[in-house]
Amino acid sequence: MFERITPESAGISSENIIKFIKTLEKRGAATHGILFMKGDKIFAEAYWKPFHKDFCHRQYSQTKSFVGVAIGLLEEEGKLSLDDKIIDYFPEKIDGEPEPYLKDQTIRDMLTMKTVGRSSSWFVSGDPDRTHHYFNEKRDMHPSGTVWAYDSPGSQVLCNLVEKLTHKPLLDYLKEKLFDEMGAFKTAKILKTPNGDSWGDSAMICTLRDMAAFGRFVMNYGVWNGKRLMNEKYLRDATSPLADNGIGAQYSAYRQGYGYQIWRVCGGGFSFTGMGDQLTVCYPEKDLLFACNSDNQGTHLIRETILSSLEETFVDEIKDQPLAENKKAFNELNDLISGLTLRSVKGATDSPLRGELNGAEYICEENPMGIKKFSFVFADETKGEFRYTNGQGDKVLPFGVNHNVFGKFPQFGYSDEYGALPTTDGFTYDVAVSLAWTDRNGVLLSAQIIDKYFGNMSARFGFNGDRVYAVFQKNAENFLTEYQGTLSGKRLRG
Repeated sequence: MFERITPESAGISSENIIKFIKTLEKRGAATHGILFMKGDKIFAEAYWKPFHKDFCHRQYSQTKSFVGVAIGLLEEEGKLSLDDKIIDYFPEKIDGEPEPYLKDQTIRDMLTMKTVGRSSSWFVSGDPDRTHHYFNEKRDMHPSGTVWAYDSPGSQVLCNLVEKLTHKPLLDYLKEKLFDEMGAFKTAKILKTPNGDSWGDSAMICTLRDMAAFGRFVMNYGVWNGKRLMNEKYLRDATSPLADNGIGAQYSAYRQGYGYQIWRVCGGGFSFTGMGDQLTVCYPEKDLLFACNSDNQGTHLIRETILSSLEETFVDEIKDQPLAENKKAFNELNDLISGLTLRSVKGATDSPLRGELNGAEYICEENPMGIKKFSFVFADETKGEFRYTNGQGDKVLPFGVNHNVFGKFPQFGYSDEYGALPTTDGFTYDVAVSLAWTDRNGVLLSAQIIDKYFGNMSARFGFNGDRVYAVFQKNAENFLTEYQGTLSGKRLRG
C-alpha cells in the first residue's frame, strides 16, 4: 500500500529513530509496533516480537475517531445535521419522559464530548442495549454544550446512530464509503456489544498500516490518491481544537483540545487515541504521521513521553529536504529493530530464593482473588511455572525468568467476540509471562494478555521465613478482576 524510503530521504536522521526507540525501552514501555510516514511513504516501521505488520491489533478508543468520520459522511449525505437533538433519532429507546438536559443534547455536543455526562459502566449495568442504557439510566447530569468530559458511552450511541441510518454495520459502511477505494482494512473487524451492535467506542481490530492509511486520509482532509472521498470542511473542523479538554491547570501533551472524536496534541498535531497507547498522530504542517500499538495500561506517563519525544525528536527536527544518507546509522537502526521483543520484567539472573521456593507449597488465607494455594516450580534458572488453585480449580502459568514465555492465560469465562458476555466453551486469551527476582526475598510475576483484548497483571511476592505476602494488580477493561488484591499465606511443611 505504501512505498518505503529511508529516514534520511524523509528529512530525518536514522539516529532520531534510534533515540526514540531507546527512549521507549528506557521508560519501560510495552510497545508492540511503531510506524512513521512522511507524505505517503513509510520511513520507519518496527515491531516487537511476536507482533508483526500483519497482526490485527485492538485499537480501543481510536475506534471513536472512525465513528466521528462516519457521522461526517452521513452529514454530507444529508441524513443528519450536527445540530439535531440525539433523542429524536431514538424514540423507541426511551422509557417515559427523558431527563430535561438530555432533551437538548445535540449530535455536535456528543462529537465534542460536551455531553450531559456519561452513564455508568455498561459492563455491570445488565442492559445489553447500550443506547437504551444511556438514555434511561438515572444519573447526575448537567447542561450539554458546556464543559468537556470524556463520554465513551456517548460515542457508542453515535455508532448506533450510524448503523441505524445506514442499515449497515459501522465497518461495512466505512468500507463502502472509504476503505475499499483506499485498499485498506481488508482484514479488519469490530467486536460487538451483547445485543449485536458494533462496539463503536472501543473495538476496531486492524493492522498498524490500516491505522496509518486512515490517518493519512484524514490528514489529507478527505482526499486519497488525488480523489476526493469526503468533504474537506468537516475534517478540518473534526481535527480542530473545538473543545477545551484540559484537566485543571496542569499541562498535558495529549490534552491540547478536542474536535469531533479526535484529540489535539503537542507539536500542533491531532491524534486518534486509544487506551494503552494506541495512537495515530498526524502533524499536517510537517506532512508527518506516527502510529503505534502498545499496552501501557496503568500509566499515562508513557503517553506523555511518546508525544513529547515526537515533538522534540521529529516535529522540531524534520527537514523539508532529504538529508545525506547515513549508512552506519541506518544499519544500526535495522539491527536494533530486528532484535526488538515484547517487554518483560527484569531482575537478577538468579537468586538463592529459587532453591528455597522451588516446589514449596503455600496455603493462603482468604483473599479477594480466591487463591487457596500456590507454588513456584523451576525447570532451571531460566524458566518455571506458577501453579495455583482458585475458584475454577488448579491452574498453571508458565513463565520465563527475565524473558517472556508465550501461552494461554488459564482463566476461563472471559469475553470473545461479544464484549461483556462470558464464554462457556473453555476459551482463553493469549498471554506473555515473565518473572524477575526483585531482591533477596522478593519476586515479581508479570502476565500480559495479547489477544483481541489487551491487559496486564502483576503479582509481587515477599517471603519471610514461612510467611508470604503478595500484592496482585491488574490493568484491564473488564477482565482479570480475579487478580486484584492482596494475600497472606504460610508455607506448608510436610
